[in-house]
Amino acid sequence: MREEPGRVVGALMLVGIVSAACGVALDRRQRQARSQALRDPLTGLPNRVLLEDRIDQALRIAQRSGDQFTLIVIDLDGFKDVNDVRGHSAGDTVLRSLSRRFETVVRTSDTVARVGGDEFVILSLGTADDDQAAALVGRLRHALRRPFRVEGSTVEIDGSIGWAVFPVDGATSQELLARADGQMYATKRDTTDDAFLFRRGVDVGVVRDVESALQRNELVVVYQPILELQTGEPRSAEALVRRLLPDRTLLLPADFVPHVERTPLVRELTFLVVAEAIRSTQLWSEAGSDLGVSVNVPYKLLDDPAFAEGLAALLRSTDVEPGRLTLEVVPAGPGAGSELDEGALARLSELGVRFSLDDGGRAASFAALRVLPLHELKIDAGFVHGLGTNDIDAALVRGLIEIGHSLGLTVVAEGVETREAWNVLTAWGCDYAQGFYVATPRPADELVDWLRTRWPAVA
Repeated sequence: MREEPGRVVGALMLVGIVSAACGVALDRRQRQARSQALRDPLTGLPNRVLLEDRIDQALRIAQRSGDQFTLIVIDLDGFKDVNDVRGHSAGDTVLRSLSRRFETVVRTSDTVARVGGDEFVILSLGTADDDQAAALVGRLRHALRRPFRVEGSTVEIDGSIGWAVFPVDGATSQELLARADGQMYATKRDTTDDAFLFRRGVDVGVVRDVESALQRNELVVVYQPILELQTGEPRSAEALVRRLLPDRTLLLPADFVPHVERTPLVRELTFLVVAEAIRSTQLWSEAGSDLGVSVNVPYKLLDDPAFAEGLAALLRSTDVEPGRLTLEVVPAGPGAGSELDEGALARLSELGVRFSLDDGGRAASFAALRVLPLHELKIDAGFVHGLGTNDIDAALVRGLIEIGHSLGLTVVAEGVETREAWNVLTAWGCDYAQGFYVATPRPADELVDWLRTRWPAVA
């Protein structure tokens, strides 16, 4: 050391620098590891562990200050179909894009977490009651429903959403999450055939067949009359789409609509039916009838800005009074019965069209009664078929008539197939009837002939 002091000291200094650098690198790796343990690797959002920690912090602060906050649970509908149809890389792209959208909707102090493959939870500080929560949910749903562009294609998904407000809906994170989950799953409990088809997923071949049929004009619209029960007078007709097969037989909508409703194609299909329905009302007017027309509209389209704009353009292109068109809302499929964007729904209402709730009595229909600006309630045919043979169905039908009237709505019974059902519904004060006892669905021009020579439903 005495002979080469500089070299020895230099070695010691080098060892110290290297040790410090290694310590910094190790500390950085440890921080990265801790961060990765708290983050979703695909989206970079907080994961369940970090979310639970932030909920615990919010609970401690709220218990001291008396503040409120809201937990929002979002479960994506149709996301599995994106992976199946477009591939997992497309699904990953959608998840990353959706995460950024959610973050732009909430406050910077809020937390957006991904807690499962297609499940998100949002901790919204300062969202203090159901009205504020509903407004935020509307903005989140609007962000969710905007189409995604993935590899040159358009992808659309929806979601079921529930929320819980502290302390009204729960005092612990477990209670709040359970309440939000319960509300979210309320719209997924419909056990009807339609709901089962949705859970089964999209048949890509069916979707492509309908897309081809649209291009080749192989979809037709037929109309089933709706009559006033007291007088038997025709009041309107429901437009029903059919797929015209090569052998000239007609494929019923239950065989293809549930698959199409999960794709962007549903908007084009609905516009086709609306346009045909409006043209048919003009034909009926020329024949001396002011018959109205109802068109089935999926729940998810009600706060779709593109749907409202397209419908407004269709109405402007004709001289048909908007009030002759009824949007018959189907409470099944993605998001059925959940909150809607109030602004988008208001723009649709301002067009002057009427709103009817289809399939009254099914699970999601009761939730939709709270949300939609309705004029009419249609009782599901499954209950009406039981009149005269099933006391439970009879009680449900009578109760639905009373519910509709107490809400200021006109009530239509679907599936009226016997004179007995007609008489019972008339006695109970139901307003209108539709079904094979009245008339089968038929093309618009044949309906004109039926109007001239119709069988008198009321003697």
